[in-house]
Amino acid sequence: MFTMDDLSPMLAPNAIAIIGASGDQTKISYKPIANLKEVGYQGDVYLVNPKYDEILGYPCYQEIEELPEHIDLALISVGAKSVLSIIKQLHAKKVKSILIFSSGFTEIGKEGAMLEKEIQVFSERHHLPICGPNSLGLFNFNKQMIASFSSLKACDSAPIAFVTQSGAMGSLTHTLATELGIGFQAFVSSGNESTVDFFNYIDYFAKSPDIKVIGGYLEGARDEAKMSKAITACHQNNKPLVLIKVGTSVIGADAASSHTASLAGNAKVYESYFTSKNVVLVDDEEELIDTLSLFNYAKNISKDGGAVIVTQSGGAGIMMADQCERKGIKLATLEAETKESLAQTLPTFASIKNPVDMTAQVNQNPNQIIDTLNVLVEAREVQSIVLYIQMTDHLFTPIIGKLSALIKKANKPIVVCWAGIKENTKKQLFNEKSIPWIPTPTRTINALSNVVNYYTTTKQQVSVHEKKGYAKQSQSPMIVEEKLNEWEGKQLLQSIGIQVPKGSFVRNQKELHNHRLQYPLVLKGVSKEITHKSDYQLVQTHIKNQQDLLEHFERMRERIKHAQVDHLIEGMMIEEMAEEGIEVIIGAIDDPTFGPTIMFGVGGIFTEILEDVVFLPAPITEAQALQMITSIKAFPLLNGARGNQKSDIKALAITIQRLSEFCTSHREEWTEMEFNPILVHKEGKGVTAVDAVIVGKKQAEICN
Repeated sequence: MFTMDDLSPMLAPNAIAIIGASGDQTKISYKPIANLKEVGYQGDVYLVNPKYDEILGYPCYQEIEELPEHIDLALISVGAKSVLSIIKQLHAKKVKSILIFSSGFTEIGKEGAMLEKEIQVFSERHHLPICGPNSLGLFNFNKQMIASFSSLKACDSAPIAFVTQSGAMGSLTHTLATELGIGFQAFVSSGNESTVDFFNYIDYFAKSPDIKVIGGYLEGARDEAKMSKAITACHQNNKPLVLIKVGTSVIGADAASSHTASLAGNAKVYESYFTSKNVVLVDDEEELIDTLSLFNYAKNISKDGGAVIVTQSGGAGIMMADQCERKGIKLATLEAETKESLAQTLPTFASIKNPVDMTAQVNQNPNQIIDTLNVLVEAREVQSIVLYIQMTDHLFTPIIGKLSALIKKANKPIVVCWAGIKENTKKQLFNEKSIPWIPTPTRTINALSNVVNYYTTTKQQVSVHEKKGYAKQSQSPMIVEEKLNEWEGKQLLQSIGIQVPKGSFVRNQKELHNHRLQYPLVLKGVSKEITHKSDYQLVQTHIKNQQDLLEHFERMRERIKHAQVDHLIEGMMIEEMAEEGIEVIIGAIDDPTFGPTIMFGVGGIFTEILEDVVFLPAPITEAQALQMITSIKAFPLLNGARGNQKSDIKALAITIQRLSEFCTSHREEWTEMEFNPILVHKEGKGVTAVDAVIVGKKQAEICN
C-alpha cells in the first residue's frame, strides 16, 4: 500500500525527468516538454535522448546514468518491451516515482500482460510507485505542473481533484469543468494501474489540505480494502467523493443457480456499496461536473428545512419543483413571517408560495432579486435556495456583484440557474469565483439533490464506514464442499442461529409414521440438483392429517418416476408450515472485488421481476443491515403500510448480520447461497427461512 508520502513525489514533484524525450513536435514524447514549458513549471526538468543537447531550453542527457540522483518523477515514453529495463535504470538512480505513457501491455493481451506483471513485481519488491502504464498523465496546477502528452490546458482551477481510469473520458471531463468555470486543480489518469490504483490516488487527495472535493471516473475497483480505506479517509477529512461508475457486467448469470448470482450485476453491487458509504454516484458526465461544482461552492447545509425555488418563470418553477419531488428534495413550507416579508418586497401579483414567482416584472427592477434572496437567507425554514432567471443578460448583469456578495455572506447554499446565458455574462459570473452556475433547470436540481442528500446523510449517519469486529461463528455441522440439499442447508442455518421450520428427513412410509410434527405440514422432494422444485411438482403444502400425508407422499413418488428424475432425489422432507409473513430474500455471493457480499430484497417469485434488491459486503453490522432493509422500495410492506401490523424488522436485521458473519468466517467453503423466501413474521415473532440453496466451492469448480 502506497502512502501519501510515497505518492507526493509523483503528484507534487520538484524535479522531473523525461525518458525518450523528442524535439519532433509530431511525437508524443514532445508534448510533455511543451506542456511543462507552457504552464511555467518551476521545478527542474531533465531530458534523456542522445539525439539532442537541449529541447525548449531544457538540457538533454545522453543516457539515464548521467541524470542526477533523487529525481521525484520520471516520465517514460518508449516501446513496451524496453520499459522494465528503463525502470531498473531509474531505480538505480534513486528516482522516487515513475509515470508510464507507453501502451502495449495488458490491454493488448497475454504477451502485454506478462510484461506488465514484471513491472508490477519489480515495483512491489522495491516499493516504487508507478502510474500506468498506458496513462494519459497527470497534472497539479498548485505546482504549475502538467506531466501529460495530451492537450490539457492550464486553467483558473478550483480545489477539485479528479481521478480517471479512462484518459479520454478524463480529458473530456476536464474540458466540461472549465466550461462551467471550475477547472480541476489536480488530475490523474491511472492507466492500467500496475502498481498504484485508483483508490490510492483518492486516498492521497482525501488527505491533501488544498483539495475540497474529489471526483472520479471508475470502471472497476481492484481491491475492496483500498477502496474502503480511501472512502473512510474522504469522510474523515470532510472531502465529498463524487463518482461516475460505468460497466454493467453480470457475474455468472448464465450458470447461476440462484436469483442472487443472476442479479449480482457489477453495477448493482457497486451502487449498493457506494450508497452505504455515502459516496455520491452520478449517472452521466454533466451531472458529475454539476455536482462537483456545487460541492466546490457548498455552504453548510442544515439537517432541517427545505429548498426554495425563486423564479421569474412560473413554468420553470413547476418543472424544478417536480424534479425536486423525483429526487427526494423537500420543498420548504414558508412561514407566515417569511411570506409577509416577501409580500413587502415583491409586486402584489407575484406568487409568494414556494416556488416563489417574481414574474417578469422583476425585469423592471432587478434589485428585487437581491431583496427576495435576502429574505429567504434569513428564513429558518429554508435549507437551500435555487434562483432561476432566463435571457435578459443586459438587465441582470449589473447585479452580479451584489449577488456574489450575498452568496459569500449567506449561511446556506444558493444555486443560480441562468438559462440562455451569453459568453460575456458567463465570464462575469466566473470572475466572481463564488457563484455556482448551472445552465438548465433539471441539471440544477439533480446536482443540488446530490449535495443536499450527501450532507443530510453525513449528519444523520451513525459511523458505519468502518466494518465492526465480529465474533467468529462456531464450526458448522457439515463442511460446505459441494452443493447442499435443502435439508442440509437448513441444518446449517439452525447452527448459526437462524430459524427454520421444524421438520424431518424421510425416505419411506415407515419414517413418515414416526414423525412428531404438528399439522398442517409441507412435503418436499430433496435434491442437490433440482433448485426450483415447483417445476417438478415437488412441493405440497397444507397437508392436514396423516392420511393426506401418506397419499401425497405416494403421488409425489409417482411424479418423480414419471419425470425420470428419481436418480436426482435423495429423499423427502416434511415440515410444519410456518406462520404467515412478508416474503423476503437473503442471498450471498463471493464477489471477486468485494469478497463475501450479501443481497437482501423482495422475495418469492417476484425477486427477478422487480429487482428490488440491495447488496453490501460482509461482515455486516446490525445497523448496516437495518439500512439495507429500509433502502428497498418495498420497505413500507415490512413497516406496516396501510394499517397492517409491523413486521419483525429487528429479527430480520439480526438474521442478515448472522449470515454475513458466517459467510466471512467460512469464505473458503462456499461460493453462492440463497434463502428465498424468508418469511418475516409480525413484530416479536421472528423470521423463518423456508428454502435454502448453498453451493460449495468444490461444486463450483467442477461446474466450471
